[in-house]
Amino acid sequence: MTKGAALYRFFSGFGMTAYASASVPDDVEFPYLTYDLVTSAWESDPVSLTVNLWYYTESEAEPNAKAREISEALGMGGRVLPCDGGYIWLKRGSPWCQSLSDETDKNIKRRYLNITAEYLTQN
Repeated sequence: MTKGAALYRFFSGFGMTAYASASVPDDVEFPYLTYDLVTSAWESDPVSLTVNLWYYTESEAEPNAKAREISEALGMGGRVLPCDGGYIWLKRGSPWCQSLSDETDKNIKRRYLNITAEYLTQN
């Protein structure tokens, strides 16, 4: 499985549609998740991946619960994803989660998550 496919599989596992940040369709439906597709290889520094959770709701409860679910999936030591040529080690970044509002519509709730990825792969 390619690095991109491994990341997609992980981020798609939270009960909402996941899109690479550069591939969000114009007719997207809430809720959904976007993630930065950033790759690297062995002997490189860890890279930062940004994940955004997008909801259309009056409540803060759903987006907060989903951020917590992803945090729990990463756990204290991170999560290792197998991929072609090795592994991707995902960990919570700092700060972990930021609550952002949308200036165009107060019901669009966004959670900005920081994830660090270490690529334990040859290429």
